[in-house]
Amino acid sequence: MRVEVQNTQAVADALRKYGKNAEREIGRAIDKMGLTVTSDVKRKIQRGPKTGVIYNRRGKQHRASAPGEAPATDTGTLVSSVYTSKINSLNIEVGSRLDYAYYLEFGTMKIAPRPSRQPAIEQNRSKFNDWIEDALRKAAR
Repeated sequence: MRVEVQNTQAVADALRKYGKNAEREIGRAIDKMGLTVTSDVKRKIQRGPKTGVIYNRRGKQHRASAPGEAPATDTGTLVSSVYTSKINSLNIEVGSRLDYAYYLEFGTMKIAPRPSRQPAIEQNRSKFNDWIEDALRKAAR
């Protein structure tokens, strides 16, 4: 999943006008976005509300997530697989090293979605916009 900056024309104009300073400031804002989304995804999996079925597994009781809730943590494998990767100075990726994370996020024919990344992005959208605007103001100094 990638976060795309809207109004890219304003960003492109700032990069042309302010050069490396704009790229550096916008890059910092994008890095901050990636870390924020990663933290929030992990938090949603570990501590978000879970109202799904309760069952016993390996001698322990576990409450699953219901459709629409972030996945419920069980072994911690999903949480530990979430990462942020810097693709270049203006692009980051927040993802999971596990194939099944995609199916949890978007669902399958048999399993309803248990999203964690998209809600984390949406929850922080206005912050992200503010950070990009701040970066552009700093670059203009």
